[in-house]
Amino acid sequence: MGYEEEIFTVLKTHHLRLTKTRKALIEVFFRYEVPLSAQDISRELSKIQRAVNKTTVYRELERLREIGIIGAVQLGDRKQYYELALRRHHHHLICLRCAVVEDIDMDERALLGQEKRIQGEKHFTILRHSLEFFGLCKMCS
Repeated sequence: MGYEEEIFTVLKTHHLRLTKTRKALIEVFFRYEVPLSAQDISRELSKIQRAVNKTTVYRELERLREIGIIGAVQLGDRKQYYELALRRHHHHLICLRCAVVEDIDMDERALLGQEKRIQGEKHFTILRHSLEFFGLCKMCS
């Protein structure tokens, strides 16, 4: 099953339609491989003559996040960024100088082992995690 079909299935499961606005919003995520802010998304929607007011963009992003189509990530500047969550689970390298963001894969078994250890030691139920590394990229080092 491709991402498009998976998204349609998730929407249908949650009794949501694939409206023109949702479709345009999801297409923005397919065009970019990096996390996007709500402002970035609004700007991209405007470029394709699909101007949507800011409140609608935030409402749709939250709805898509709640049902697992997109995920939210903090990249260190106190802004919320969004990316497709249905793609592989990954983490980020963020350059503090040029702000480039790069996806990285990690050994998920090791991370799950750490989550279990933390849950046991701290009696803390982990629902999800986000892991970002901040530093300088090759070009800025």
